[in-house]
Amino acid sequence: MVSEYISALGDDMRSAVDALRKELDSVRTGRASPKLLDTMAVAVASYGTTMPLNQLATVTTPDARLLVITPWD
Repeated sequence: MVSEYISALGDDMRSAVDALRKELDSVRTGRASPKLLDTMAVAVASYGTTMPLNQLATVTTPDARLLVITPWD
């Protein structure tokens, strides 16, 4: 019974660490990063729903302070 709780706690801790890693990836460090826009959702009129920006466009960083978003067709 105790081992079940420890196993469940281990799964919860792993998911918490994964969520923290994902959040820390988007921390601004003085340099532009495409990961800053990973959580941004865009309303798509043709589908009637919202989709993540990285599924609708390419996000690049040609300069340290510049993000370029190139939408697909």
